[in-house]
Amino acid sequence: MDPVSVNGETAPVRRSARKARRERRKQQRRRFTRKLLLGTVTTGFVLSGLSVLAGIATPWGNHLRMVLAETIITTRHYYLARYITTGKEYSELWAQLHAPVVGTGVSKTVSVSPPPVHVVPKPPVVIQDVSGPGYKGYVMLVHDPKLVRLVAANVHNGMGEYITTMASRVGALAGTNASGFEDPKGEGWGGIPVGLEFIGGQVISQSRSDSSWATVGFTNDGVMVMGNYTPAQLTHMGVRDAMQFHPELVVNGKPTITVGDGGWGYGPRTAIGQARDGTVIFVVINGRFNDSGMGASQKQVMDIMLQYGAFNACAMDGGSSSVLVHAGKVVNSPSTIDPNHQRHLPDAWLVFATEAQAQSYHP
Repeated sequence: MDPVSVNGETAPVRRSARKARRERRKQQRRRFTRKLLLGTVTTGFVLSGLSVLAGIATPWGNHLRMVLAETIITTRHYYLARYITTGKEYSELWAQLHAPVVGTGVSKTVSVSPPPVHVVPKPPVVIQDVSGPGYKGYVMLVHDPKLVRLVAANVHNGMGEYITTMASRVGALAGTNASGFEDPKGEGWGGIPVGLEFIGGQVISQSRSDSSWATVGFTNDGVMVMGNYTPAQLTHMGVRDAMQFHPELVVNGKPTITVGDGGWGYGPRTAIGQARDGTVIFVVINGRFNDSGMGASQKQVMDIMLQYGAFNACAMDGGSSSVLVHAGKVVNSPSTIDPNHQRHLPDAWLVFATEAQAQSYHP
C-alpha cells in the first residue's frame, strides 16, 4: 500500500519532521536551562554581596563591593557590575582593564647565556610553593628559557587538548596553560584560541585587534618580548613563539599596577615572566575549590613576579583554565568540574628537557 500523502508529504516524512522539531525544542530547552542556571548563580552572587554590603557601611564594606565589581566585570556578565558601582567607578574599572600595552622590544637588559662548564647544571624545572592572604599556588622556575615552547593542541571537532596529553604527545617535562579560548556555547571545549598563536615563526591563529592585549613571546635566543607586534615584526625581532593575553604585570622592571588590586578581582591565576638572567617564571594560583580561598588579584601575582625578580611579566588565561603540570601529573588544584581535573586548552607553554628537544618541536 502506498503511504498516505497529506499536503504533499508522506507519513514517514511527517514523522521525520516531527522528530526533528522535537530535537530542536529539546536543544533549545537545554540551552535555556544552562543560561538560566548561569544567570541564577551570577545573580545570586551579586545579591549575596549586596545583602552583606547593605549592613556594612564601612571602608571594609566598600572594599568588598569593589572587589565584587572587579571580579564580575571580567566575566561574560560584566554588565552586572554596573549595579554595584557608580558610573565613574565602572568607567575607571573598564579603562583599567583596557589600558594599552607597553612594548618591551628585545630587551638588552635580559642576558641569556649558557652556564660555565665547571658549574653543576641546574635542573630544568624547579617548583616552589607560594601563598599569601586568600591564596595558595606555585612558582615554576625554568633557568634555560630556550627549553620553553608554545605548543598547539591537537583540535578534534572543536575540542582542545588536556595539557597532560599535550605534554605527553611532545615529550615535555612540565608546563602551564597559555591562551584563552572562544567558548560561544559555554561548553568549555577550548579548541579556538583567542588572539595570536605564532609557533616556530608561523601564524597558527590570527592576532586580536585590541590595543589592551599584549603579544607575549620568546626569541630564538630565549629573550621574552611583550607589546603590540605584527607577525612581520615578530619575525624581524627573531621571535620563535608568541601568543596574546593581558594584562601586562611588569614592563622593563617596573610594576604596571600602582593603584588598587588591578581591576580583575580575585580568582585562579596563571602568569609568565622572565628575570634579568633569563630565568622564566611561571606563577599558577589556585582558587575557589578546596582550601585555596578565592584566589589572587593581579596585583598579588605581580608582586610574586617582582619578588622572584621578573623584569617583564604578563598574565595568561586564568579561572578554571589555570593549571600546572609536571612529570605527567597536575600539580595544582584547578577550579574545574571536569572529571579529569583540567580543561581542554587551545595551547600551552611547555618545558622540554633539552634545547634540542625544544628546537625539534613543530606544530
